Amino acid sequence: MKPALRKPGAAREDTRRAARAPADRKSFVMPLAAVTALLVLLTVVIQRHTLQAFFALDDLVMFQQAAGVRAWPLTLWRWLSGNLWFRIVVPLWGHEPFPYHATSLALHALNVLLLHRLARRWGASNMAAFVGAALFGMSRLHFPALLAATSIGELMSLTFTLIALLVVGTGARITVAAGALVLAVSAKESVMLVPFAAALVTPAGESVRSRLRALWPLLATGVVAGGVLLASGVLSSRLGGEAYAVSFGSNLLENVARLFGWTVDWQDPIPDLHATTSGAAHLVLPLLAVVLTALAFRERSGGLLRVGAAWWWLAVLPVLPLPGRTYLHYLYVPLAGVALVVAALWDAVLRWRAGRAVPNNSEGRARWAVAAAVVLAAGLWTDVLLSTRMDLRMPNVDWPLDPVLRKSEIARRGIGDVSTALAGERARVLILIPAAISSDIDLGTGRVSANTPIKRYALEAVLDDGRSLRAQVANAESVTFVHDYVAGHDGWRCFLSRSDSHLVPLGEVPAAHARYIEAMLASGLNAAALDYATKALADRPDDTALHALYEQALAAAPR
Repeated sequence: MKPALRKPGAAREDTRRAARAPADRKSFVMPLAAVTALLVLLTVVIQRHTLQAFFALDDLVMFQQAAGVRAWPLTLWRWLSGNLWFRIVVPLWGHEPFPYHATSLALHALNVLLLHRLARRWGASNMAAFVGAALFGMSRLHFPALLAATSIGELMSLTFTLIALLVVGTGARITVAAGALVLAVSAKESVMLVPFAAALVTPAGESVRSRLRALWPLLATGVVAGGVLLASGVLSSRLGGEAYAVSFGSNLLENVARLFGWTVDWQDPIPDLHATTSGAAHLVLPLLAVVLTALAFRERSGGLLRVGAAWWWLAVLPVLPLPGRTYLHYLYVPLAGVALVVAALWDAVLRWRAGRAVPNNSEGRARWAVAAAVVLAAGLWTDVLLSTRMDLRMPNVDWPLDPVLRKSEIARRGIGDVSTALAGERARVLILIPAAISSDIDLGTGRVSANTPIKRYALEAVLDDGRSLRAQVANAESVTFVHDYVAGHDGWRCFLSRSDSHLVPLGEVPAAHARYIEAMLASGLNAAALDYATKALADRPDDTALHALYEQALAAAPR
C-alpha cells in the first residue's frame, strides 16, 4: 500500500497551527501556595455563617458538666473530643460562642487541606483534588457540625484519620499512623472502618490483597480501639437510652435513604427539616445509592472512584442501625469520600476530553479557569442556601425554621435576658410560663396545638428545666419554672416568658405578682388576670396592691 500523500504546504500549515496553539497547551503548574490559599479562603467565606451563632443544645449539656450541674461521665468513650477537650477550652473561652465556632471552622479548613493532599497522594491531579476538596469545604451539609461545639468530635475524627492515611507506610510510619487512628476513634468511633477504603488504592502491580497485608496493623488498630471505646460507652451507660438504641429492621433502609438523599441534594436549604423520607424516595434513594456504588466498582481506569464510594459506605455504616436518630452532622466524614469521587470524576472528564491521561504538570490555564468557575458557582449557590437556612422563620411564632437554630435561638433569648437583668447580681430565678395564656407549640414543627391537659413548654425543655440556665449564668443560684400562681418564693427574681421565648423581668416576688396581673389587664386578658389575682389574694390577703388589682380585674372580667 502506498503511503498517503500530503498536500503541498501541509508541513508549513502544521507549523503555523502549532504556533497558534493556545497557551493552555503549554506546561502550567498551579502553585501549591495558591491552591492552599484558595481552599482556605473559599471554606472560610462560605462557612462563615456559624461564627455569629449561639450554642447547640448538646453544648449546653456540656456546659452543665463543666459547671458541676451535671457530673462529667466517667468513661473512655470519646475522651478526646469530650472530657479532655472541654476541660481544657472551657476555662479559656468561657461561655462566648465565637472561639468555639472559630476553632471548629479552622479545624474544618485544615481537613480540607489534608483531604486535598490525600487525593493527590492517591492519584488525583492537582486540579481534580482542588475541585473535590473545595466542594467538601464549602458544603452546606456541614452547617450543624460547625455550629455545635460538641461536634468537634466529627472534625477531630476526620483530622486524625486523614493524618493516619497520609502518614501510613513501613517501619515507624505504621506506628505513627496507628497512633493517629487511635486519636481519631477517641474523638468519634464511627471512623473505625474508614481506613479499609485505603486497601482499594492499588498502584500498578499491586493487588487489594497485598494492600490489606501492608495495612493490616492500621486496620486492626482502628477496629480494636473503636471496639474498646464503644464497649466503654456501653458499660458506662453513655450509649444507652433512646438516642443510641440499635435496630436492624426497616430503619436501615430509611437511614440510607436519608443520608444518601442529603448527600446528593443541592436544592433544599434545610434538608434535615423533615423527620423521614416520604413516598417512593424511601426505596428509590437506597437503590440509587447501591447502583451508583456498583458502577463505581466497575470503573477500571483507576481506584479513586472505588475508594470514595467505599469511604462513604464505611463511614455511614456505624450509624445505620440507629432508628430515627439520623442527623446531618453524621455526614461530615462520609462527605470526604464524596470529595474523592468528585476528584476521580473530574480527572475522568479531563481524560475523555484529552483522549489521554492528563499529566499533572500540564493541566492548563483554561482548564483551571473552568475549574475555578465551577467551584465559584457552587460556592455562590451554597452561600444562598446557607443564608436562606439562617433566615427562614416559622409561620406561627418568631422562631427559626431550622431545627438546629430553633432550639439554639430559644436558649439564647432566655439565657441572654436573665443574664442582662441580673447584671452580675446573685439571685434565685423564678420563670413564669402561664398555662392559662400559653399555647402548646410543637418544638419540631412550630404548630400551635389545641389546649391539652399536659402542655409542652419549649423554653423549659430547651433550658433542661433550668439546668442550662444555671450553667450559663453563674449568678443564678437556682432556677424554677412555674405555670400558675405558686405560694412562697419571696425574694426570688421573677421573669415572664413571652410567646417568642424572651423573658420579661417582673422584679422580686411578691411585687412581681402584681406586675404580672397589671400586664394581663393591659393586654386585655381580664379573665386570666382575675383568676391569677384570686389565687394570689387567697395566699396573701393583706396585700393591698393585690386587693386593688383584684377589684379592677373583677370589674373588667366578662360576666
